[in-house]
Amino acid sequence: MAAETGGGEDPYKVRLTPAFSVLVGGHRGQRLERNWLSHGDTEARRASLQATLERVLRRLYGAAAERFASTDAVYADVSPVMRLITGRATGTNELARSAAARLDVDLHLMSTSPETAGEPGAHARRGVVLGAEPVHGAEDPPESVHRLRDDLALTFSDMLVAVWDGQEPHEVTSGAGQMIRDAVMRRQGVLLLYLDPEQDTPQLMMLTAARVTDAALTRLDVMEVTPAALLSLFDPVALDSRRIDEWLERILCPFTPALDETTTENRLIRRIDDQVGVGHYVVWWGLWLLGLVGLARRRRRPPGLWNWVTGSWMWLHAMLEPPARSQPSRVVELLQTDARDEVRRHWVVNRLHAASSALAMLDLRGALRALRPAPSRGNRYNAVRPSPEREAEHPIREPAFEHFFNWSDEQAGIFATRHQDDTWMIYYAAAMAVFAAVAGALQVWPATPGEVPYFWIAVEFVLLHFIVRRVLKARYRDHHGHWIRFRFLAEQLRYLRLGYPLLVLPRTFSAPYWRPENRRPEGRPMELHSELESAELWVLQRLLVAEGMPQDRRGRVPYRMSEHNEAALDYIHDVLDEHREYYRRSAHNLEMNHKYLHRLAFTLFFATFLVVTLHFFFHFPWSLFFTAFFPAWGAAIHGILAQNEVVRMSAMSGQVWRQLRTLEEAFALHKQVQEDYAVEQTRWMRTEELRELVGAATHILSDANRYWRSLLRHNQADLPG
Repeated sequence: MAAETGGGEDPYKVRLTPAFSVLVGGHRGQRLERNWLSHGDTEARRASLQATLERVLRRLYGAAAERFASTDAVYADVSPVMRLITGRATGTNELARSAAARLDVDLHLMSTSPETAGEPGAHARRGVVLGAEPVHGAEDPPESVHRLRDDLALTFSDMLVAVWDGQEPHEVTSGAGQMIRDAVMRRQGVLLLYLDPEQDTPQLMMLTAARVTDAALTRLDVMEVTPAALLSLFDPVALDSRRIDEWLERILCPFTPALDETTTENRLIRRIDDQVGVGHYVVWWGLWLLGLVGLARRRRRPPGLWNWVTGSWMWLHAMLEPPARSQPSRVVELLQTDARDEVRRHWVVNRLHAASSALAMLDLRGALRALRPAPSRGNRYNAVRPSPEREAEHPIREPAFEHFFNWSDEQAGIFATRHQDDTWMIYYAAAMAVFAAVAGALQVWPATPGEVPYFWIAVEFVLLHFIVRRVLKARYRDHHGHWIRFRFLAEQLRYLRLGYPLLVLPRTFSAPYWRPENRRPEGRPMELHSELESAELWVLQRLLVAEGMPQDRRGRVPYRMSEHNEAALDYIHDVLDEHREYYRRSAHNLEMNHKYLHRLAFTLFFATFLVVTLHFFFHFPWSLFFTAFFPAWGAAIHGILAQNEVVRMSAMSGQVWRQLRTLEEAFALHKQVQEDYAVEQTRWMRTEELRELVGAATHILSDANRYWRSLLRHNQADLPG
């Protein structure tokens, strides 16, 4: 399980499952034996490596358990899951399997080729066999398959414990060296058991966080990687070193600073939220004074006048320039946000918005339906579940990603609706303010002719106050930002669920989520801090690690990926059909919304033009409604369309629909050509084709999501023109 819902499928509550996975990789038995034979007693060095590996793993699992026990803000109150990931080969993998049995942790195995009878790993809880066969008489599958296996194993792990002798040519070419390099590029924690030829005991070294800078990663990425270049990023470390605990804190609990109520950020947010308005402050003082003389219940003494004035100034400054929440705070905020208050508080506004939008499109039935209570969104965007007839043949057990997808999709939908409601209210209130000004100028009832139209002045004041307050509140509460962040989580989980049976994992699930930062506190020496760069990336990667490798639907271990090509193909076709239909509907609905609203705005401007023309020949005092209010109403409609990027969003959805349709047609054409020309394929070749298909679909959807985010990233609530 990757989620603990705390009672039913509540779409508003999630907690992460506390899980910690260590990948153990290194040289095979033949290379280790050769290394040991040339430098001393083989059995002694083997026993020393086995003992060191077990001590390191015991230290890591113990530190992880302490981290999980220290907080309940993000993780579920369940027993932590401790995993060891390794392969089926001899050498380091064999030592790791023995250590897993002694330490009583879950063993997960990943290999490239189908295992043969008598191979180790029968006690593994999970396993994945890619199913690649050797080609051209070789003993092993191609190097690219081994790199794929290592890349996937790193993605499912938190830390790498690597056994490496450093005996490479000028450039690192061994699988162990490449794995270490890839882990460093991801900024994963790496503990190195370095086989120094001059020592019988492996030297324990750890990746130094301060050295994993952007410049260092760029160097590894674009220049040749030598053993010296890798070792320069490591330092010797003792098993009881605080550095190991710091790495575990960085990986498992980067949100810890947000839990400290005394931080400047938390005190500022709390002070702003506790600030009361003028009316509330006056009533508070009155009730307190009445309580002193026994005429009312005793209440807490209100803050002093100066304290309230400074707090009001701080509140106003925060409304004008909302403080940016730190990424650790965003982790806690993401997982503890309960949008039900937004639903309850703005139900009436949401219904009025939907009804007015339907009326603007001349849809009377839609307007009446909008006024009735709406059911929960449920799974409105969920297009990744296999159809009922396919589900029984689905190759893997449905992972716990579904609940997290539904949760993030529900939250995104609520905040999107709130943002759109705010936009609608702000622009329509601006148009009504113009109406109030015109009514006041014409002294329309209930204003008294010949006197100052106080009623309409008051109405206009209230509307302008509402606009400013609504804009400031929306920007401070960050409804737009919540929408963008939850939609990003939902879309990334959609892509993950699409490719999970074939282990096509989006790059989001392996991208670095932290970076080193050197700070110099006043009067103190330079200190290293690891700064969390993206709360969303951390949450997504914790979800994947907690879920772990796919499990065979029938409970067999390992899951043989290449044996389920036909079922995977049917599943992919179902998913692409659902996605294509969703984007087709989205493009159509957005296009219709734009067309009808554009027609309404055109009608308003045409009526204005007609009245202005008639005004040359006739004098109508009420014509001011046409010449002022109608253009303001039309401008409000245009502002709503521009703020929500309706035209571009419609074009984007239509483009994605056509791309997905073309992709499926291209794959069908490719399949037809192979059948016509009787092209022989191995299971792995077929699996590779399916992986490429999923990769292409994921690339199309990911590009669409990136373009969508770039369009709407800066479209926060703003004052109307």
